[in-house]
Amino acid sequence: MAKLTCPKKILLVEAIGFTLIILFLWLDEVFDLPNKLFGAPPTPVNNLESWFETAIVVLFAIVVMSISASLALRLQRADTEKARLFGVIAHDLRSPFTNLIGNAELLRKNFTELSEEDRRSLSAGIFEAADKAHDLLENLLCWAEVQLESGNVPSRRQELRTLVDGVIEQVGLSATRKQIVISNNVPEGLMVTVDETAVHSVLRNLLSNAIKFSHPESSIEVGAKGRAGKVRVSVADRGVGMSRREIKSLFHMGTRLSKPGTSGEAGSGLGLLLAHELVRRGGGKLKARSDEGKGTVFHFTLPRAKAARPGKAAAAAEADEE
Repeated sequence: MAKLTCPKKILLVEAIGFTLIILFLWLDEVFDLPNKLFGAPPTPVNNLESWFETAIVVLFAIVVMSISASLALRLQRADTEKARLFGVIAHDLRSPFTNLIGNAELLRKNFTELSEEDRRSLSAGIFEAADKAHDLLENLLCWAEVQLESGNVPSRRQELRTLVDGVIEQVGLSATRKQIVISNNVPEGLMVTVDETAVHSVLRNLLSNAIKFSHPESSIEVGAKGRAGKVRVSVADRGVGMSRREIKSLFHMGTRLSKPGTSGEAGSGLGLLLAHELVRRGGGKLKARSDEGKGTVFHFTLPRAKAARPGKAAAAAEADEE
């Protein structure tokens, strides 16, 4: 016999409960239980009233069970995502730390016997393993913070171009290894009202993903266009691209997609999930457009900052000076 899932168990218990209520209503109507048990005045059988009461109970049961099923499914999905997230931790952290410890052990035991070239190779392996573990841990910690965050995230005015410059500098080493040029085409003076940490994480993951799937000696472009009260940010590469099936599975934990990069880089697939969740928490939506063999463009929207009044701008400048 197939094992019942949590939502099915809840619905089964509620269905049994409402069935017992209806059964009691009819037993009371047919046998006049207050009269037989407590000596109350007898009441005549009224089938019409019983059918009406039954209809009310059934309607109430449908509403309650629908709400319960919805909440139970959401809870089950959350539990499933947590289980898969722990699977990511167990699987994807084991590999870099195994390489890190193994290379470090070889370097420690055989330092004097190794050639200069071997030392450099082992040192590079240690650095790459540590860098990958650090990147994954940063995403995992940020993901945990997002899941635990219950209140509104504080936002403030930021110049978008400056934010992008900071992220490009952070991922610069990975880009340099593949001789990839990252261009910041965001207009100067374009202001947004955002949580700096969240936008930084989104851009870092999108750029890291673009570097991973870009061909060596290619280019990546970060752009932005302001319209009305929104700013549309884009990260475009000219890498391997994706199929429609791959695009559909990008932002779902259940179909988490992770494939090696153009230089064999491994990944957990968690970065894009985190970026998608952070953009969603900010009221936007992360979308992708791609052609296989031609590259991918990710884009999302940010709230554009309102123009500061002269008085407020002067006050802010004075506060910064203090």
